[in-house]
Amino acid sequence: MILLVDMGNSRLKSAVYSASGLSDFHSEPYDGRKAIECLNEHLLQHSDVTDLALVSVRGKGFEADVRELCQQSGIKLHWAGSVAEAHGVKNQYRLPETLGSDRFVALVGAHHLLPNEHCIVVDCGTAVTIDGLTADGEFSGGVIIPGLRLWGDSLIQRADQLNEHRLQHPEVFAKDTAQAIGSGSLYGLVGAIEGICQRMQDQLEARFGSEIHVTRILCGGDAELIAEHAQSKFQLQPHLVLQGLAQFVDC
Repeated sequence: MILLVDMGNSRLKSAVYSASGLSDFHSEPYDGRKAIECLNEHLLQHSDVTDLALVSVRGKGFEADVRELCQQSGIKLHWAGSVAEAHGVKNQYRLPETLGSDRFVALVGAHHLLPNEHCIVVDCGTAVTIDGLTADGEFSGGVIIPGLRLWGDSLIQRADQLNEHRLQHPEVFAKDTAQAIGSGSLYGLVGAIEGICQRMQDQLEARFGSEIHVTRILCGGDAELIAEHAQSKFQLQPHLVLQGLAQFVDC
């Protein structure tokens, strides 16, 4: 069995990969556990894994731990890292290897899903990344902004009178402070995403012509919530990183 795993800042996401596609999607927070412990426990629940394709934002120490774990378990590891060019995506970062590997894998997923289309890929996790991808697979660059919960958390940490934010039932005319912070965080992030996407689209149109079509893709843990409250059109692909990760399996 081939298992695809995305080890993010706060949670593990996985899927089983076969000739028929992806299945058995799973997501769980680390909840105070070390990331390698969480991965090991997850692998123990899939005793028939022969291949593990993994992308991580957790650094070289974690990579070393994963390689040792796979060696001990007899699992073939397919490590997905950022490079100058792979799977149809050309990485225009000044130092290609310094691009977050989850961002690169998401771009691979977008290019595989929508070949020959201009895309803006928005990954809504602990941080939100917004990246431009041309129809011929060139990653033009992108931006990073705080994720949804960081908006409210950063405000609470700097104001003694504020100690709670609530994201349920957002209202622009909020009637208590917790809802006001939560609503402001959500609508602020949505507005930031839509504004940046429009700036990117304007530059793509200036480069390739106003008649081009640009698809805006949302993925990541808060993708559905952002899509629900956005005023512009997004294509929801919550498992885009895992879809991209499947392209790194070379067996």
